[in-house]
Amino acid sequence: MTARTAVFVAVALGIAAGACTYLSDEPTPFRPPGVTSDVNAEQRGLELYERDCAWCHGSAGEGTSFGPDLNGPLDGGAYTHFMLATGQMPLEDPEKRAAPASPRYEAADIDAIVRHVETFGGTGPGVPTPSPAAGDIAEGAELYLDNCAACHSSTAVGGALTSGEVVPDLDGVSPVVVAEAMLVGPGCPNTSRTCGPGEGAMPRFELDERSVNSILRYIEYLQRPIDEGGAPIGRVGPVAEGAVALGVGVVALLLLARWIGTRTGDRE
Repeated sequence: MTARTAVFVAVALGIAAGACTYLSDEPTPFRPPGVTSDVNAEQRGLELYERDCAWCHGSAGEGTSFGPDLNGPLDGGAYTHFMLATGQMPLEDPEKRAAPASPRYEAADIDAIVRHVETFGGTGPGVPTPSPAAGDIAEGAELYLDNCAACHSSTAVGGALTSGEVVPDLDGVSPVVVAEAMLVGPGCPNTSRTCGPGEGAMPRFELDERSVNSILRYIEYLQRPIDEGGAPIGRVGPVAEGAVALGVGVVALLLLARWIGTRTGDRE
């Protein structure tokens, strides 16, 4: 092998080794410009809002034709937290309607965005700090049946309305989010295309703190009921449970009749 050939082989091996090292490196997570993990919560809330929210709600929360204002009576923090925690915001396409989904942010990022929105000076409800343990479960059951069961069902499993809207179930929903829904409702008071079902889809309840806590305590019971004396059957209600009992009874009677008939035949 000549010296020139040896040099060529060495260079080729060096390039190949570098390429293999490059390809074996772990991929670096993509972060949009200006959004990093080492900034404080206040700065992160600003950056996330400007990246994902301002194009519909305006840089100062003044609202646009695509999204409601966040600096007026609609929002004091609770509305933003509710929409983010239920995955209804942000939208990838301003032409789409808001709908419940898995949250796109971690809890810390949601809190950071909410804190930034609160600087807009909105006069709506702030993020509540409910205490279900302070409520009365019997009072909560009465209030729930009067105000909530018509849409969310008596067992909080949700369902479809005659208007075509689908009411979400409340299983696994946190007390904070349920309290926010009662405070702000899922719609908004303008004609923005992304407002969700619209104003009136769920009323904004004028309830005192004790009543809210009582409803939340009852909802917590519905989420984890005490099923003494039988299987829950998916929380679908007493009619279905009765039907199952009737079916078991009919089958038992048929088996008994068959057994009696067989014994009678044996004696003949």
